[in-house]
Amino acid sequence: MKSSVWCLSAVLSVMALPAWADNPACQYRAAEIQNQIDYARQHGNEHRERGLQRALANVQMHCRDADLLRDVQEDIREQEEEIQDRLDEIAEKRSEGRQDKVQRLEKKLERDRAKLEQLQDELKELQALSAK
Repeated sequence: MKSSVWCLSAVLSVMALPAWADNPACQYRAAEIQNQIDYARQHGNEHRERGLQRALANVQMHCRDADLLRDVQEDIREQEEEIQDRLDEIAEKRSEGRQDKVQRLEKKLERDRAKLEQLQDELKELQALSAK
């Protein structure tokens, strides 16, 4: 409850910045980073907290929804290429009869596909926020 109240106040304070009025996806990204900062602070991870503070400052100064959407779309393209490379590698190892390698690569493929799904979900969420 305490963290959700803090998250809400962080979102509202970020949303109050006039320069961000047209960038709700960036506002959301800043609130996510702030949550990570709070988590790092609670767990005494000062190094991570400092890095996240820099990331938050960069988002607040430079983020635009169009750029953010473009970056996530590029991440999706890269992930799709990674999946295709993994599939090619699996086919190659399968033709060589290297079942041990195939099994290992299939596990990596599962992780790659999960990451792709996560990126696609993030893109949909950001698109919905930008459309508001």
